[in-house]
Amino acid sequence: MKLNHHAPTSHRVCRRAAIASLDLVLVLGVILPLAAFLIYLLPRMIKLVYEMTITIIGSPLM
Repeated sequence: MKLNHHAPTSHRVCRRAAIASLDLVLVLGVILPLAAFLIYLLPRMIKLVYEMTITIIGSPLM
């Protein structure tokens, strides 16, 4: 009885390549645009947090 050991290995490599390409699509299509959007909004977010902090700290003193 002869066993064929080459088919599962090549199938496993093909699945790894498919998963790697899905990771690439995830990074390029979802995470990079999300990061760019957050970098765009970061100065406004910092300003709003600063204003809220000053309001919370300064309100008892008014």
